[in-house]
Amino acid sequence: MKPLWTLLPLLAALTLAACGGGGSSGSDSGDGANPDPNVPGDGDGGNGGDGGDGDGGNGGPDPEPEPEPLAALRFIVIGDSGSGSSGQYAVGEAIAAVCDHKGGMDEASPAAGCHLALGLGDNIYESGVTSVDDPQFEEKFEKPFEPIQLPFYMVLGNHDNTGYVGGDGAGNARGEFQVDYHYFDGRLSNRWKMPDRYYRHTPAPTTRDGRPLVDFFALDSNPIAGGFADPDIAYAYHTYGVDQRNWAVNALAGSNAVFKIAMAHHPYLSNGSHGNAGNYDGVPHQILPVLAGTRWKAFMEEAVCDQADFFLAGHDHDLQVLSGVPSSCGRTEFMVSGAAGKHRSIDDPQRNEALFQQGDEYGFMWLQASEADVEKQTPASLCLEVYVVDKDVAGLGVINGDGELTPAFTHCYDKQAKTGLTPGNDFTGQPIGDGALPLPLPEDFDATFTGPLKELREALVSGFTEAGADLPPNMRQTLDQLIAGMDILLNALDAATAAIVNGDSSEITQSVEAVLAAAEQLQAIDTSSLPAPFDQLGGAFQALAAGIGSGETEPGEGSTVDDIAFIAGPLVELSRNLHNILDGIEEVMPEEVPVFAGLTSVLSTVTLGLANTLEQLVALDVSAGGDELVGTVQQTLEHLVNDVLWLNKIPGAEDYPALPGDFLSSVLSTLVREITTILDTVLEGPLDFLRDLLSPITGLLRDLLSGLFG
Repeated sequence: MKPLWTLLPLLAALTLAACGGGGSSGSDSGDGANPDPNVPGDGDGGNGGDGGDGDGGNGGPDPEPEPEPLAALRFIVIGDSGSGSSGQYAVGEAIAAVCDHKGGMDEASPAAGCHLALGLGDNIYESGVTSVDDPQFEEKFEKPFEPIQLPFYMVLGNHDNTGYVGGDGAGNARGEFQVDYHYFDGRLSNRWKMPDRYYRHTPAPTTRDGRPLVDFFALDSNPIAGGFADPDIAYAYHTYGVDQRNWAVNALAGSNAVFKIAMAHHPYLSNGSHGNAGNYDGVPHQILPVLAGTRWKAFMEEAVCDQADFFLAGHDHDLQVLSGVPSSCGRTEFMVSGAAGKHRSIDDPQRNEALFQQGDEYGFMWLQASEADVEKQTPASLCLEVYVVDKDVAGLGVINGDGELTPAFTHCYDKQAKTGLTPGNDFTGQPIGDGALPLPLPEDFDATFTGPLKELREALVSGFTEAGADLPPNMRQTLDQLIAGMDILLNALDAATAAIVNGDSSEITQSVEAVLAAAEQLQAIDTSSLPAPFDQLGGAFQALAAGIGSGETEPGEGSTVDDIAFIAGPLVELSRNLHNILDGIEEVMPEEVPVFAGLTSVLSTVTLGLANTLEQLVALDVSAGGDELVGTVQQTLEHLVNDVLWLNKIPGAEDYPALPGDFLSSVLSTLVREITTILDTVLEGPLDFLRDLLSPITGLLRDLLSGLFG
């Protein structure tokens, strides 16, 4: 027998004059005599309001038949789930509890509490799978989510497409195994749904006029938003990227569903640590627009914004319900659900207007889409409930002692009309190059150079050396090599700081040469004997060395921005890879080497600080002052203090008495205050010498980089 939601209407044709109800919508624009009750003046398409033959019964006193039940679809939204951790298992149990409380799990039953689930990427941490029968499918999907007997419609994340280091997103061919698992006869259940890397799914419920209630548009953001350029041209911007853009534009335009819901791993907006597209991870967007997520932002604004009612994303390990931005993305509303297997803090709660945001907790979202109620004259709506999961309490934080559900946040949206926003063309209009050049190391690097950061560098080297004194010999050797590489990177930051203080352009040359020397030193380190996840450090360092010199122009032939990008780009990518490695120890730290976590964090901070300092040096060409430049250096130094203080807070630190966290961070705080005083003095006087410093920069880089590549 057909489900109730597929039956044709029995009532006569109805005319809806206006829509009301709660939520965030305005009123119906009323663009015709028989407007679609599900779409208030939307123009999305549909069959109008005509239906029925006017036969109201046999004319006797019998009561009128009950109206058809309204079409509704209820679904779960999770992201960043595949850790295999106890937290992921708790989320699986909590989802099942919520669904059961609401009426059970059944894809085909109109009355079920849950019909399907959506997975927003990073399905298998830390590096995806390497075959269609990889046991991680069982360990990080099948078993943790065994209580949830629903189909899971999945998209790919950066960790699912690892090339070098878990999370780099540089190996999109690896993601194909997750597509293959959808068709694999040997899979342990039929719940995994990923028929392609990007696809459209139209679930069963239809409205009374026969339209789909919901269309889901699963997008593959990784080849567009991922940091590394994939060496496989099949996933390049001008092939894969443009093809997906064309598909998305046509698929969204061709849908007449009441609600169009797009989903991908990388967010358009986020208050979490990754941030908004176009400014991901603090990446200098003027120099490195691709790493900053500018390409993904352009894709969204060209293909998705205003076309989709909602956009769902993960990537940041938290829960966010964000307000839309009509000026850049029309009617589209935004949710981030990335706390199903990992969690972290909300980085900047003021970055975007938020209806709700929660970090440092596991969780998921439950959503219900409903068609318009003609009799009550209320529009179609989508309601959400956010659930925060506590694996250590009864009811897992989603059901209280009285057996009642306890959502952390609830909200309903009325169906909105398109704003008429004109799509951009920045994505298809600006192709990028994928060339990479080998870069010999400079011969004139001064390993003995010291500047304003001399004492801070010495304190860091001494502190980490002492912390590793009791390591096994092989680990101690590797630690010493890592410390040496850290000091060379600090040499580069020291030289850039000296240039700010002294106005000496030769110190900029020293800074660039130090970056190249650091790449050589770090890539030679064998980290394979270190416990996971630090065994991945070698891959990150090799990627740094391979990336030096990537750009769209020959060195010295473009602008100063182009030349700086040869150096800054790989630094930012190294910082992101190191951050991904640190992500792998959120719950489990190898007890014998917590010192490697602190050192990895320092390396990440220094490399990103270097890239941003170089960007600000270039910006002085057009800047009114050096405030942002000096502020970038100061912020980097303050973050270094926090990195070291974190040493005493990581899992396992209490059993490792040699860690220098509190004492060393106190020493560093004093040194940073002294350096800040020097830098602030620079800002108190005339800043012309800082801008004069930039005048020979292009020539210096041209000579240096052309010599390296000649």
